[in-house]
Amino acid sequence: MSKVGVIGDKDSIMGFLALGMDTFPAYEPDEIKKTIHRMVEDGYAIIYITEQASLLAKDFIKTILFRL
Repeated sequence: MSKVGVIGDKDSIMGFLALGMDTFPAYEPDEIKKTIHRMVEDGYAIIYITEQASLLAKDFIKTILFRL
């Protein structure tokens, strides 16, 4: 089965545990970037990012999207 994970602040992502998703609390842009890298290396098929976390790391996320 494919791995699915969620990145964001703890309060926003804890509910996803009930759905069987892995959660990764992250609050700073560098922390979010490192978490995304680690999840990709660990073979996560789907990575959800909360809106607030995506805004903190928007430059990095744009870089990833433009590589696809």
